[in-house]
Amino acid sequence: MKDNYGDEDTKSLCQIRSDLEDITKSWDGKEVWFLERRLQFPGLVSVNTNDWGVSVTIISEYYRKFKVSARWDFLRINDFAMSGLYCGWTLSKEMYYPELGINPSEKIIISEKSEEE
Repeated sequence: MKDNYGDEDTKSLCQIRSDLEDITKSWDGKEVWFLERRLQFPGLVSVNTNDWGVSVTIISEYYRKFKVSARWDFLRINDFAMSGLYCGWTLSKEMYYPELGINPSEKIIISEKSEEE
């Protein structure tokens, strides 16, 4: 069975991966700002890479835990920002829009049931 990617695509992704993987992994465990549309909040990221691309798990006290991803040829990254083209998400080491503030602004409060109940 033939895969969806030709040999040229596979070689291209391997080349892009070799160019971007080190800087991508340098983001692992960092506190960054997540931005997508009107959402903007800080969180810790866990970065995983594979042959296809990058997967980033974001953990924030302002939003539920979730993942974003991008294929190597749709990933844009430098020392200050990482984004998935055509995906709409951006991670930044600084707040993009200070006038927007933290959105959502309410912290998630996880209530624990008391042992008495």
